[in-house]
Amino acid sequence: MPQNVSMSLKHRLDYLVDRQGVVSGNIANASTPGYSAKDISFEKLVTANSMNMATTNGGHIKGQAISGGKHRMTEDRTHMRHDGNSVKMDEEMLKLQDIQMNYRLATELYKKQVSFQKLALGRSGQ
Repeated sequence: MPQNVSMSLKHRLDYLVDRQGVVSGNIANASTPGYSAKDISFEKLVTANSMNMATTNGGHIKGQAISGGKHRMTEDRTHMRHDGNSVKMDEEMLKLQDIQMNYRLATELYKKQVSFQKLALGRSGQ
């Protein structure tokens, strides 16, 4: 599998696993007074962890170094209930469904890449 494709899928799967943990934590704390709902977004992950890009022209945009840290979390304090909790169960359940669909898509893409490699190597039946 081409290195950039496998690394992209790995980063996407890692992000989805981490996001599921955050969303699950929100659901577990839905009745905890003062708890703020948390989330991570892929766009912020890409901005924070963009790859170093080679430039062949002085006008090209340079990428930032890859950061080794975890994803950046955001807190939602916009819709607080009377007890100070900002978890909205309907939104959290929709996030879980979105995570599940994206995880399934990423794993199917990975399987397809592996089958293409096997086909290219003449091992399609193995």
